Amino acid sequence: MSKNTVLAILLIIIAVSIFNSQTYNKFFYENIYPRKPYTVKKQEAQKKQDTTRTYEEQQKDTSNYPDQNEKEKNEIDTSTTDTSKNDYVKTDTVWIETDRMILGIKEKGAIIVSVKMKNYKYNEDKNDKRKKGELIDILPDDSNNGAQLKINGKSYDDNVFTVELQNKNIKVEGNEEKFITFKSTNNDSIKKIFVIRNGTYKVGLQISNKIAGKKIEIGWNGGIEESEKAKAMQPEIRTAHYSDGKSSQHIQMNKEDSETITGNYKWVGITSKYFFVGIVSDKEKDADITIKSFRQKNELINKKDNSINYSISFSTISDENKEEFWFFIGPNDYDELKKYNLSFDNNLFPVLGWTKYIFFADKWFPALCEAVLWLLLVLYGLVKDYGIAIVLLTLLTKLVTFPMTHSSMKSMNRMRDIQPKIQVLRDKYKSNPKKMNEELMNLYRKEGVNPLNPGCLPIFLQMPIFIALFVVLRKAIELRGAETILLPWVHDLSKAEVLIQLPFTIPMYGSNVALLPIIMAAVTYFQNKMTIKDPNQKAMIYFMPIFMLVLFNSFSAGLVLYWTLSSAFGIVQQIITDRTINKPKQNVAKK
Repeated sequence: MSKNTVLAILLIIIAVSIFNSQTYNKFFYENIYPRKPYTVKKQEAQKKQDTTRTYEEQQKDTSNYPDQNEKEKNEIDTSTTDTSKNDYVKTDTVWIETDRMILGIKEKGAIIVSVKMKNYKYNEDKNDKRKKGELIDILPDDSNNGAQLKINGKSYDDNVFTVELQNKNIKVEGNEEKFITFKSTNNDSIKKIFVIRNGTYKVGLQISNKIAGKKIEIGWNGGIEESEKAKAMQPEIRTAHYSDGKSSQHIQMNKEDSETITGNYKWVGITSKYFFVGIVSDKEKDADITIKSFRQKNELINKKDNSINYSISFSTISDENKEEFWFFIGPNDYDELKKYNLSFDNNLFPVLGWTKYIFFADKWFPALCEAVLWLLLVLYGLVKDYGIAIVLLTLLTKLVTFPMTHSSMKSMNRMRDIQPKIQVLRDKYKSNPKKMNEELMNLYRKEGVNPLNPGCLPIFLQMPIFIALFVVLRKAIELRGAETILLPWVHDLSKAEVLIQLPFTIPMYGSNVALLPIIMAAVTYFQNKMTIKDPNQKAMIYFMPIFMLVLFNSFSAGLVLYWTLSSAFGIVQQIITDRTINKPKQNVAKK
């Protein structure tokens, strides 16, 4: 391995470590990403007092309700009682459970107050108040909820809607599709009809009555919960998106701000690291999309800061007396997002900021990441083990890049072979640099070696693939909670491996002892011993393994597994390359 190659790799690793370090994140969020203190408005405080019973609380009271009739119609209509004149109206929450989610809809405003993911649970962490095993709720605590309605600018969030149900715990099973109708107690009798299907993360919303020609605005003001708050070393910045259904645009704000976009659009949404909430119009039409950023209370990325979240809205003029929308509320699961054919999958790997100007990365890098993820899922479908799938993915990557790496290794081996001659010249002409450079150039010409080391180019061309693998293995929700028979002590490939939990924290290294980074450091050492022959670079043989051990200790187990395997396969490839180069030399010597 040449000096230039080692330097290039070292600079890349240093850059990655700096931008993922806690020190940089603290500097970034306190100086580059400034924020103002979060203040709770009186109106928000009032909303907090207007709490309703949780799903679990209402489950205890189901004995107070008679069983729903077996012949209950799918259309569950509302009461026509006018309660708008009452000073105090008792409201409750309707809970609907499917095989994918538990949805809470409050009668006041007929707004969504909770969406719990039945297939995803919080992880355990000492810095996270949420308990391990609890279902992830897409709406943050004390949020402004979702599915808000405005008609011609008039908000219906404080209106009381009634629903004629004795048992307000509804279970949707099999191929059922239920329509739960909330009717406003105001004289306009606006209806908000929620359409709930089993087997999907799609929640329908129909607005009906005399609304033709009126501006209908559907909002999701509560933002989206970040399920991985404990990962302070690698915080995820939420992103807002909007699309016409064919291509998507992405927005990240670094302060409280708002942006309104007008045009023919299909949906607007928000993503956290692993989840996505979107407001989707039933038809692509002329619309106003508004994205507002706000500070999420009590969500700390570091001790002095709160993180940015977004409220979104989609408004359009209704052509008829009925306007239809739907929400996607669920995981950033590749197969799930693809099946809607609305470019939801474009939200997975957006390229934002200055990085999109690097060789037009926003045009091709998301597609590369998506291809890597697709291949990983295909391999998983064959072997049913993500650890083995990563092994196969690493092997395939090595095979694809073999021609480039083989050329690079041949060039580096040639440079390594002439290192003794180079050292002789350096010693001989150390007092005459000009003469030394002339003799070195003569040696390069004689040996047919390019002093600029063209072997660096193949390595440079491989970097996008490595970065894509890094991003995919870090962000794929498919790896969240995934185990593998290869590493039976690892219970989540998306998290850092914890073989031994230390009672204290070692600076830069962390508080966990992981086995995989140790193995990777050992493999890196032997790889360096094979490739680094220049005495001037001898220190790198020992420095790089230690540096990699410290750097990768906090990375996800899936990513460390990939890097360890990649280094091991690199050693095998180096052995093959050395034999193919030395074999012709031996044949020539025999002749």
